Amino acid sequence: MTGVDWTASARRKNFLLAGVTLLCLTGCGLDAEGRATEAATKSVRGRAEAARGTAVTMLASPDLDAKTTDQRLDALVTAVSAGKLDGIVFEQRAGRDGRLEVDVAFDATGTGSGFPPAQVIVRLCARLSGVVGRDPQVRMVDTACASSLDERRPNHPDRIVSLDG
Repeated sequence: MTGVDWTASARRKNFLLAGVTLLCLTGCGLDAEGRATEAATKSVRGRAEAARGTAVTMLASPDLDAKTTDQRLDALVTAVSAGKLDGIVFEQRAGRDGRLEVDVAFDATGTGSGFPPAQVIVRLCARLSGVVGRDPQVRMVDTACASSLDERRPNHPDRIVSLDG
């Protein structure tokens, strides 16, 4: 025998292997959370932009000419919260100049693969404002999310995101 302690050498290798594995898994976990956040953020931004497009189309409709301001506002609320847009309108108002405004929240869940896998819920809150007309310009800006939204949605967001990052 050469006097080499093979047991101690094997322990050092196992310890080193465990350390490298832990570092890799920790890195993958952070990556998974980043991917989940990115996917959810892309979803809410896309839905917000689609809501803006829907609002432009709706405000350009000749059917709105004969409606009252309250009916127009109700139509805008319905348009930005219906179907795949799945927006939650938490504020709405009409200005004296005929400008209609709605504050809308969009939630999305993103999932990132990795070990451990990650799931992130993000929320984007935007104000859409425009005037009924043939060529309406609908402005969309970030707005503060109302605290009452947490009572209306089953899952609370992990992050609040903005329109442009």
